[in-house]
Amino acid sequence: MGDIWNDKKRRRVILTIAALASLGPLSIDAYLPAFPMVEQDLQAGSGAVAATLATFFAGLCLGQFIYGPISDRVGRRQPLLIGLGVYILASLGCAFVPNVESLLVLRFIQALGSCAGMVVGRALIRDLFTPQETARVFSLVMLCMGLAPVLAPLLGQGVSEYLGWRAIFVLSALFAAVVMRAAALVVPSTSGLSGTRWQPRVLLELLTHRGFMGFAVTGALIQAGLFAYITGSPNFFIDQLGFTSREYTLLFGMNALGLIGASQLNNWLLKTRSYSEVLQAVIPVSTVAAVLLAARNELALPDAVSIAALFVFVASLGLVFPNSTAGALAEQSRRAGTASAFLGLIQYGGAALASGAVGRLHSFTPHSMELVILACAISSMVALSRVRAVRL
Repeated sequence: MGDIWNDKKRRRVILTIAALASLGPLSIDAYLPAFPMVEQDLQAGSGAVAATLATFFAGLCLGQFIYGPISDRVGRRQPLLIGLGVYILASLGCAFVPNVESLLVLRFIQALGSCAGMVVGRALIRDLFTPQETARVFSLVMLCMGLAPVLAPLLGQGVSEYLGWRAIFVLSALFAAVVMRAAALVVPSTSGLSGTRWQPRVLLELLTHRGFMGFAVTGALIQAGLFAYITGSPNFFIDQLGFTSREYTLLFGMNALGLIGASQLNNWLLKTRSYSEVLQAVIPVSTVAAVLLAARNELALPDAVSIAALFVFVASLGLVFPNSTAGALAEQSRRAGTASAFLGLIQYGGAALASGAVGRLHSFTPHSMELVILACAISSMVALSRVRAVRL
C-alpha cells in the first residue's frame, strides 16, 4: 500500500493516535517531581500521595475492559471522545482538590479517561492499517511513549516550581482538549465490523488463540522486564555500581533514548522485513543481554559491560513492543477493541507483577532486578516459540 506517510489524512490520524498514547505516560510521570509540594499543600503523608499513583494504575487496568468491548459494539470515535471528556474533567478536578482523599478518587477517574486513548488507539491502528503497516505505526507511537518518561518529569518540575503543582493538571486538561479536538476532526467512526458484544466466549477465544496469546505474552514479558528495570535501577546504579544521583539520571535518560532510537530503527527495518522476522531476531538478543546482566558477578564482568547489557535490554523494547502488538492484533479485526483491551491488561498486569517481584526479592538479594529481567527474557523466548510454527 506504499509508505504510510504519503497519505496526508492517514498521517494526521497516526499523529493523533500517538498523542492519545502519550496521555497515560504523561499523567504518570509529570507530577512525580511535585510529590513534596502535594504532601505539604494537602497536609498528607508521603504514602497517601504515592497511593494516588497506585489508583491511577488501577484505573488503567479497569478501563481496558470498559472501552474495548464498547468500541467493538458502537464504533471507535464515540467512546474515545467520551473518554477524553472524562479525562479533561477529572484533570481539572485534580487541580482544585481540597484534600488527598479527593485526589485519590479523581486520579482513578482520570486514568479511566486516559485509558480510552490507549485502547481505542490500538484498535484504530488495527482497523486502518495492514498487519505489516501496524508494526510501523506502533513504532511511531513508541516514540511518543518513550519521550514521555524523559520529558514529562522535566516539564512537571518546571511547571510546579513556577506555577505550583495544580497547574500540572490544568495543562494536562488543556493538552487533552487539543487532542480531543484533533480526534474529533480526523478519527473515523470505524468499528470491529461485527458489532461484537462482550461475552465470556470472546475472552475464551482470545485465551485459546495461539497467535494472539503468543505475541501478547512475548511483548508483555519484555515490557515487564522494563518495569523491573524502572523499579530496581536506583539500587543497581547507585547502590551497586556507585554512581551519584545525577549520574543515575543521565544513565536513565540514555537508556530511554536507546528505546526511542530502537523504535525508529524498527520503522526502517519494517520496510524490507516482516514484523515477525524482526521479533524473532531481537528476542534472543534481549535474552543474551539479560543473561550477561544477571551473571555479571559470577563472570566478574566490568561495569561497562553490565551498563551496555542493560542498555541493550531496555532499547530492545522499542523493537519488541510494536511487532508483538502487531502480531497479537493481526487476526483480531472483528474484535480489535476487546483484543486491545485484553492486550493492555496482560501488559500492565505483567508490569505490576514484575515491579512487585523486584521489591519482594530485594529483601533476599540485592540483585533482584537482574533476576527478574532474566526470568522475563527467558520466558519471552518460550512464549515466542509457541507461535513460531504457526506465525513465524
